[in-house]
Amino acid sequence: MKGIPGFFTEDEGRWYARFARGLVGGIFVEVGSWKGRSTSFVGPVCRANKTRLVCVDHWQGSQDMLADTYARTLAEEDVEATFRANMKALAIDVEVLAESSLAAAARFAEGSVGRVFLDGGHDPATVTQDLHAWFPRLAPDGLLGGHDYDEKHPGLVRAVDAFVEPRGLQVKRGPRSTYVLVTGVKQRPG
Repeated sequence: MKGIPGFFTEDEGRWYARFARGLVGGIFVEVGSWKGRSTSFVGPVCRANKTRLVCVDHWQGSQDMLADTYARTLAEEDVEATFRANMKALAIDVEVLAESSLAAAARFAEGSVGRVFLDGGHDPATVTQDLHAWFPRLAPDGLLGGHDYDEKHPGLVRAVDAFVEPRGLQVKRGPRSTYVLVTGVKQRPG
């Protein structure tokens, strides 16, 4: 959304809104919200569809290639407060879980979440942990997508590919670096 800085492009935002549009009611979880640029695309859709929107971010930066950028921003700004102000200005009703992705995932029962979008840490270990934590939370018809599946983030790509292969899943690409995991039959991780 114009006016909110972030790494999400307009075409990725339109794709993300379509990703959210397929869920009426239920729970939509966004992991990694930062200042709310990506959230600004799905918030109005969730409101219209009466979908519970949950944003997960600890607002402590990351351990990946963007760590220095995040650290500089956090030293100058209360990014969580900026996120909350941006959501208020856009009249987006969001439940904020200001904690780690793994702690947040533990709050949801298996099979209870309609959509999960991963855009938190981009290092392979974090991506792998997020996939293992959130995939079991998906409802039988739920979808898990994410951001930064591209050549700029080879560790993320390797982690996603390693997760999908043994489960019979496929990575369906959206615009730029967005993706969603798809299959005919979901197999839950063991």
